[in-house]
Amino acid sequence: MPHKIEQLPADRTAAGNEELHGSRHPLVTQLCQLMADPAGPFSKRPKPGYLRGIDFYSVHNLLMILQAMGDAFRKTHGRYPDIVAPEMLSDKIFASKFLRPLKVPQSGNKLLTSSFIPQAARELTSCAPIVWHSPVAKVPRGDAIEPGVYYLKTSHGCDMYRRIAYPLNDEQADALDEEFGRYLKRRYGVASGNWWHNVFKPELMVEKAIGSKEFTTSLNYLVIGGEIVRLVAFQKLADGYRKTNFDPDWTAEADQDTQPAQFRMPSDAAKERMAEAARLIGAKLGYVRVDFLLDDDERPFLGEVTFTPGNGLNPMSPELEEKLGKMWDWSDAVG
Repeated sequence: MPHKIEQLPADRTAAGNEELHGSRHPLVTQLCQLMADPAGPFSKRPKPGYLRGIDFYSVHNLLMILQAMGDAFRKTHGRYPDIVAPEMLSDKIFASKFLRPLKVPQSGNKLLTSSFIPQAARELTSCAPIVWHSPVAKVPRGDAIEPGVYYLKTSHGCDMYRRIAYPLNDEQADALDEEFGRYLKRRYGVASGNWWHNVFKPELMVEKAIGSKEFTTSLNYLVIGGEIVRLVAFQKLADGYRKTNFDPDWTAEADQDTQPAQFRMPSDAAKERMAEAARLIGAKLGYVRVDFLLDDDERPFLGEVTFTPGNGLNPMSPELEEKLGKMWDWSDAVG
């Protein structure tokens, strides 16, 4: 069954206040400030069909996660995030996990990714065909699915997938049933603040592979207010990944912190098509990462729409942090 939403009281119960003030952790102090603000996020409810982290977690769990993730943020950035009045990009990403209304159950649900493609972008991109999905870990066997290469994955979370080929024999299918049966029970992201993966019942899905490469490259567009601010070519491998960061004009950034992705640079036409689709998809989503896969004919397929890339834990220069942070209208993000 899906996780039951644990509403955080807007009236700040006596028990909640006692628990909050019993700790001096910087993030708890900031949370107290937000709760005491008569015009702050705890004074309002998100519009129908949306939720925030503060609506999902109990008081106790919210405190524990804020402290743990705040400590992880400090290890990366050398400081705690500002969630009261964030200005830097990483602070806004971190704070958005708890304060930003996200559309549910669409956010984080791979079965519903296509719902983020506006009508104006539907001639530019689509999602990979999903040929089967089920809440039960019983993968189709034999020739139940047309011969070819596919990805078996969960509808929630990340890194729970396998590249498979049909026809699939019983021994292979049984092994996948066991492995992915465990994945279906995983409450992905709850402990790190990525709660939106847990407001729908997870399913297994078989999705048609895009392109013929074994290690496909995801072309990720970071968009703020409909403007592309950064590009990332991300290539998953059997034992890790390769990644290259680019400026919006596809100029590779000078300082790369990983082994660069090895891929064929898209044509200008494909770049423009993805860029236009990314701008249209991200136009009303504030800060978002829009990921594409190109098939062998350079047709773009929308892979994911990610609202908190890296959880705010990706290091970047203070100059870039400040520049991108200023572009994201925080008052609009939290409503």
